[in-house]
Amino acid sequence: MIRKLVAVSVLFLAGCVGSEPHPSALVPLAHGDFDHNTLALTWQPGFCSAGGGCTSDQPRQSLVGLHGLWASEPHSLEAQNVPVERWWREGCGLFVPDAPPPVLDNAMLQTLGEIMPHTNPSLLTHEWVKHGACFGYDPGVFFAKASALQSRFSRSPMMAFLAARAGTVVGHDEVLAFFRTATGATQPRALQLRCETDQAKRVVLTQLWFTLDPKRMGQFPSAGSYLDSPQMQDNCPASFWLKNW
Repeated sequence: MIRKLVAVSVLFLAGCVGSEPHPSALVPLAHGDFDHNTLALTWQPGFCSAGGGCTSDQPRQSLVGLHGLWASEPHSLEAQNVPVERWWREGCGLFVPDAPPPVLDNAMLQTLGEIMPHTNPSLLTHEWVKHGACFGYDPGVFFAKASALQSRFSRSPMMAFLAARAGTVVGHDEVLAFFRTATGATQPRALQLRCETDQAKRVVLTQLWFTLDPKRMGQFPSAGSYLDSPQMQDNCPASFWLKNW
């Protein structure tokens, strides 16, 4: 199984980068002095069974969903000695307090409703207010880019590798080794795994965090899209549950 997935990865990634239409460019009009984006994807069965969980109307068609697309701390804040941890906590609130929710068309709302965790309060609103509102993005373009990245990952060899193991215990090193082989990524923290404890007190995968070059996100999930995160945020142990619905 692993050899087959690796064998098709190069062909898939070449076709994915070259043939799939890209959404409009995501160009910040303000506070664009940041180095990388973090694409946060959720492993839905784990995410919805840990922490606050998901609401009862959560769709279960997808194993992987969209949490968000997060810019790293702008250099203007670093120059003011704002700790990166404060940026992680407050995000755009440091620039645009009390930003309104995003205005999106029905098609985008439907797409996001299918792939984002359903939480109370709304994760969709939270993601825009904290991670999008201060950069001058059009909210439709912001979420189109983020949802396109989730879609590309959902058809990748890495996704096939994870889906084949859903419902089992997997090894941390095994997952990262396949990611590096399948994508060609060499940066130590191109992908970081996030785990939490579910209601049964098991350590489960909840998220995958990819460190991306803002100018090369159209190449995701191939090697050219990645950067190395300056912070170590991977918290998964040597083995963990990869939950299934």
